[in-house]
Amino acid sequence: MKILSKFLQLIKSRQHHIFLAFCIGLISVVSYNLGQINSLKKTPISIKESTNLKADIFDATTNKIQSPTSNLPPPKLDTRVVVSKNSDKYHYSWCSGAKRIKPENQIWFNSATEAENRGYTLAGNCMP
Repeated sequence: MKILSKFLQLIKSRQHHIFLAFCIGLISVVSYNLGQINSLKKTPISIKESTNLKADIFDATTNKIQSPTSNLPPPKLDTRVVVSKNSDKYHYSWCSGAKRIKPENQIWFNSATEAENRGYTLAGNCMP
């Protein structure tokens, strides 16, 4: 009982400080929540008209001379795909997933359709 009376006496002697701390905490919580509500009401920025303001530095500093190699067709991409013995997903040779398959677990196909005919599907992290 003596401890309780000492505790109540301590609270009574510091009630102004306790009230002030409570008010500061309450104002902080209310201000934070009002800020959160305000940020939810803001509309996102949308760009309606695309303007291309980039300068082509290469074209501005050099003469436009057509090189004879520009008439050549682009190089053919490697369309082979690889699958793992432990998976039902196939990866193109340039995908990061293909590089993680151990060589002893690799099965190669010449095209994606060949792999799909065997029941394999394209991995989600690998786009053609």
